[in-house]
Amino acid sequence: MSNLLTVSQIADRLGEPPQRVGYIIRKFRIKPTERVGITRLFDERQVKAIQQGLYGIQIRRGVN
Repeated sequence: MSNLLTVSQIADRLGEPPQRVGYIIRKFRIKPTERVGITRLFDERQVKAIQQGLYGIQIRRGVN
């Protein structure tokens, strides 16, 4: 299995709340690479997309 991350792991890595990461996933309709039960798993390409979405929120809010 490749390096797949849960929403919580992505949030920890990016230093953001899990709810904000979940919002970006829903807003941009990012599909998980895999599922284990109800747990969604994302690959590095998707983490980059989530990070870009979070960056866009910060720019609009004026956060440095």
